[in-house]
Amino acid sequence: MTSERKLNLVGILKFDQEMILEGRRHDAVAAGLRGDARNQAQYLQEVTQLEMLPRLWEFGVQLTEDEYKDAVRVRSWMTHEQAIARHRALCRYPAPPNPEITYFWSQDGHLLSVSATRDDGQFVANHGLLTPEWAEQLRRDMPQHAHLVTFYENNQAAGRGHKGVWPPCGTPLVGTSVPEPLRLWRERIEGELRRRAAEQAEAHCADTGNQVHQLTDSDPPGH
Repeated sequence: MTSERKLNLVGILKFDQEMILEGRRHDAVAAGLRGDARNQAQYLQEVTQLEMLPRLWEFGVQLTEDEYKDAVRVRSWMTHEQAIARHRALCRYPAPPNPEITYFWSQDGHLLSVSATRDDGQFVANHGLLTPEWAEQLRRDMPQHAHLVTFYENNQAAGRGHKGVWPPCGTPLVGTSVPEPLRLWRERIEGELRRRAAEQAEAHCADTGNQVHQLTDSDPPGH
């Protein structure tokens, strides 16, 4: 029986994040070569914004599945906001993102995404079907979003989609300053990875010390 290989989530995150960033840099260079200063400025701003995302792979520890999903969701929010801003600024294709996906930041730095793209009308919230069990978990994990989770539960039951939802709580991506909820989320996840990296280093030192003691204890007398 073969054991299931664990995905290198931090490696996947690094690859995807760097590919998106490199794509924006390429777009900026191409716009400059065309003499399109307006597009070039827009893409350069997007590069600066994408650089606000934490480089979680630099901590030397693996991500949990939830941490990986959080990072992907935050990046998706950013590219969603960028596409809207690009469309408004340049009035060009591609069109704005799918209106069936909505993002909500809480003041304490938790991001809720809600998608109504399923044919059966069921919502997907933070990568999970909005079942009663998942809704309760979301309310526990993000108490400032509890009212939104309940709102979407009721809309789902009534088949109303996003109808009646108020403007997203929060935080649009404006210019090149880091939005406060993004800063709080980044601070929280970086702190957790820094803690695990320190524990990992301490455990490695302890293992190395034990190995040295074992080798010393195994030396024959007189050596």
